[in-house]
Amino acid sequence: MSWNRHSSTRRTALAVFPALALGALALGATPATGGRPAITAPTDPAARAIYDAALAHEGPKIMISTSDLRLWYVGTSDTLLRAPVAIGMQKSFSHAGRSWYFSTPTGQRRIIGKAPDPVWTAPDWHYYERAASLGYDIVHMERGKMYRLGDGTFLEIRDDNVGRINQFGNFWPFTPGYEIVFDNTVYVPPLDTRQRRIPDALGPYKLDMGGGYLIHGTHRYNGGSVGLRVSHGCVRMNNPDVERLYHMVDVGTPVFIF
Repeated sequence: MSWNRHSSTRRTALAVFPALALGALALGATPATGGRPAITAPTDPAARAIYDAALAHEGPKIMISTSDLRLWYVGTSDTLLRAPVAIGMQKSFSHAGRSWYFSTPTGQRRIIGKAPDPVWTAPDWHYYERAASLGYDIVHMERGKMYRLGDGTFLEIRDDNVGRINQFGNFWPFTPGYEIVFDNTVYVPPLDTRQRRIPDALGPYKLDMGGGYLIHGTHRYNGGSVGLRVSHGCVRMNNPDVERLYHMVDVGTPVFIF
């Protein structure tokens, strides 16, 4: 792949695309069921061991079935919430020499933190997927470098912003939440810049399970996705359900994924 951004042979119109959304809004919270959760025991031995450990745990817990695509929040004695979820797509993705496998790992985790109005720091795969879908090149931006565009303007990083320097020398930062795409190239902002952080992508709440895996809500602009294997590894819920879960669950609550 050519990494030269200065070629005069490439003069496509500039474009700044909205960042890809993670989820979708499906209305209607699921009521509490009471009693023990009615869950089909998994047949896989490893998954069954996690399932058994979940049943043996006497305190509050979250149980997630990757076969039933459902989540249960169980209190001391009653099931307080049952809801459909989306989980990892269980697919590999490769582009420009990088590879990922998107799945929701089974095992025991715990809620290490939670937050309202979460902002998503997009991983590298987000930009590689976009470049692959467009058939474009990809460039990781570096501080101290200027990137000349086909119309004679430049991209540059200043403090915590990635912006464009126009023909008059004025620097204009890009709005967070939009991808930076010019001249058949997707530009990847550094992790510590505002342009790497995408608002609204995780819905109204997130619960952090560690290792980059979240339980989070859905994006209001997408079609329905909850109840499918479509995420990149996070557990995705309908917004009314994740709101209820957020207010019920304490940090430290164990999560059993089987």
